[in-house]
Amino acid sequence: ACFVSAAPAEALITNLPGYNISSLNFNMYSGYITIDASRGKNLFYWFVESQNNPSTDPVLLWLNGGPGASSLLGFFSEHGPFRPQPNGVDLDFYPYSWNKIANIIYLESPVGVGFSYSDTKRDYITNDTQTAQDSYTFLDMWFQQYPEFLSNPFYITGESYAGHYCPQLANVLLDHIQNGTSSINMKGLLVGNPVTDDDWYFRRNEWSYMTTLYTHGLLPQSSYVDAYSACNWEGFLLPGNCDDQYNEPSKECLEAVYGALNKFLPYSQIDQFDIYAPICHDSVDFKLDMGPYVSHWHPLARGLARNNFPTAMNVTFYPCIDNFMTSYLNQPSVQQALHVKPTTWDMYGKILYLNESALVMPLYQRFISETDWRILIFSGDVDSAVPFLGTQRWVSCLGATSVSPWTNWEFHTQIAGAYTVYDGISLLTIKGCGHMVPYYCPERGYAFYERFLANGEFTSN
Repeated sequence: ACFVSAAPAEALITNLPGYNISSLNFNMYSGYITIDASRGKNLFYWFVESQNNPSTDPVLLWLNGGPGASSLLGFFSEHGPFRPQPNGVDLDFYPYSWNKIANIIYLESPVGVGFSYSDTKRDYITNDTQTAQDSYTFLDMWFQQYPEFLSNPFYITGESYAGHYCPQLANVLLDHIQNGTSSINMKGLLVGNPVTDDDWYFRRNEWSYMTTLYTHGLLPQSSYVDAYSACNWEGFLLPGNCDDQYNEPSKECLEAVYGALNKFLPYSQIDQFDIYAPICHDSVDFKLDMGPYVSHWHPLARGLARNNFPTAMNVTFYPCIDNFMTSYLNQPSVQQALHVKPTTWDMYGKILYLNESALVMPLYQRFISETDWRILIFSGDVDSAVPFLGTQRWVSCLGATSVSPWTNWEFHTQIAGAYTVYDGISLLTIKGCGHMVPYYCPERGYAFYERFLANGEFTSN
């Protein structure tokens, strides 16, 4: 029941090494959208139709974070229809793919990430503003090539540093919708374990890090007491103290926090993206020098984790799936099948990303007041890189009206997490899951997503 009829014929994937796609009931398309011909600026996408009813099912744009991580990480390790196998050649079909009920665009952004490239090397120095504008240009041009999807409900989705990408793109899109220059049927956002504002520079960061690790038994009481005192966290969570989360931590606070982290949780001995998961010793670590006080516990310091994780029913997981993915995507036959020019694909971008100290919370406040979008912030609750506690704090400080207080949601008759509904935005936890929820918890990662797209009623089991 393949649907697309107006798509460029040259974008259709007609074979995929490692898997017989003739048995699939959906089409896939991939290739470049040239967003600036004068600069030779090209963004790569991989589009998968819904397995259900592509003509009416929602269209999702998926963005991984970083900044500079490929969204093919989401495709191959989280919720795409295939999983690369240990030989780096074969693919298995994935039963919890999000395209079971939606059409999904996986976009490698910004330029310089994955297969996306520019002939103008200066484009590899970028920032939030440029990334949002480029992503909007991509969307506008993509829907021109796939006009049959323009009326479908559209959602912007992502995780991690896409906590910047998603609302910033949505903000640009809203400008165009309001001034009549876009007809995209925007319906909402779905953003997981999001880096929000400059929260690694703010007091919210150190408080949520230390409190998460201490309450999970990973730091001694003495270290937490020292940090609590040095950082002056007394009253931090009081409703009237929302602005305090944006103050910069003192030098004494940083020394107490990162001194404890480096002493008791040295680099690479724990998976900061899922504190209960075994780490993968076979992958090469990715490090950034973040200065004397911001150590490798910085949310961006390792790019993305190389993880091991619990096994769900009917799915085999591998601890170093990124290696399999890299091997697979660097096969010349695969690159030819995906319509990309021969290159060396890497999970991380060849970019210099300049932080703009952009505040994201005001964008959500705009969406709440000016739109009827459905917005869900979801959070795996054993992520220490972007801890749920910090996410809960900024959501509670948006000033949105509370509609439904903290309520458990269930999966297979077990509590799977909790959710809180505000007017215009909801917050949901997924119990026992890490930074990349569908990666660590495939079944629950699909269950909440399915309920969100259906009606947003998470109490259904």
